[in-house]
Amino acid sequence: MPLYNILLPSPRIVYNAFVITAGRTIIPFDDAPTIDEVKGVIADWQKPGLPDGIRHFAPLLNGGGVVKLASSFKESLAGAKNFRYRSQLEAAIAGWLYDLVRANVKRGRVFDMGEVLKEGRADCLGYAKLFTLLGRLFGLDAGVIEVLVDNAGRYVPHAAVLVRLTSRRRIVDLWYGSGNIRHRRLGLRVRQGETWKICDLELKGLGDWDEVCYLPDTCIDGITLYIRGNRHLESKEFQAAVRCYSLAMELYPGNARSFYNRAIAYENLGQPGSAVADYERALSSDAALIRILATEHAEVTSLLDLDDRKIGGLAQEIYLLRRGFVTGRKVPLAGVARKSGLSEIETKAVLSLVEARLAAGFPGAR
Repeated sequence: MPLYNILLPSPRIVYNAFVITAGRTIIPFDDAPTIDEVKGVIADWQKPGLPDGIRHFAPLLNGGGVVKLASSFKESLAGAKNFRYRSQLEAAIAGWLYDLVRANVKRGRVFDMGEVLKEGRADCLGYAKLFTLLGRLFGLDAGVIEVLVDNAGRYVPHAAVLVRLTSRRRIVDLWYGSGNIRHRRLGLRVRQGETWKICDLELKGLGDWDEVCYLPDTCIDGITLYIRGNRHLESKEFQAAVRCYSLAMELYPGNARSFYNRAIAYENLGQPGSAVADYERALSSDAALIRILATEHAEVTSLLDLDDRKIGGLAQEIYLLRRGFVTGRKVPLAGVARKSGLSEIETKAVLSLVEARLAAGFPGAR
């Protein structure tokens, strides 16, 4: 059975006039890896050391690998009665999984799960799917959310992971380089009383709801189909694009971008009536318009150069912090130095080296 279709208990989801059930499968996807495929890939992964809070699990990691560690850790979480201890375990493993994925999967343009594992490259959606898969193996309550406005106020087509820890929520964004980021507007699901809804909400407004959760996996499959449609659209394969967008809408009717891009495809196919209907649907509300305004910003997409130029982990952390990707605004040099444990002179030297390597395209040592 594909791992990615192993769901947590899924309530009935209401999105405006549409009703879907999380876990419903319309078509099978070829990007959902099996447990054996996952084992085969991550057996050869570089494995970072376990942090203090879970270091006692190290013999399992060394003797049985990541999957064996995941099984044992999941059992420990299930049996943890102490609220504080459970929360510490969850936070520690979420941090370690972040390090594990970043050490072995570099930024790229790959969103299909099987290709992510095979190529060791991922875009934001590929990262989010992979972290979700591994997080659930370890017993974490994790899933994919959309980022509509990032922490710097950019309107973006982006994905991240919501990890629901026992005591708090955490948004993990491997593309931006943060294990706990505060993006401003999100696409997720929320509960008020007995009713669950899929909504686009400001981060500061999440506290108004009884419960906040990630999107159903079917919506993520819809986003995957939407991206496939975009690839067809870029290649001028308009009929194939329409098919992908239509399936994407069935799985995730709240994604206005699918309607907008299908309208473009219809225009190119000489079907103006269908195009107008889709444009009207895509631009029907302020929330939909925010989605349509999303664009790939050069400063965000160029982060893949950090991995292409073989910029090391600490140097990346310093660069991302200084440039404001972690916090949403540029951090003063003194603050970056304090956070990294280096002097200001050392921090400035690291930044200069990173910027020079990015500008020149020279690979370098980690």
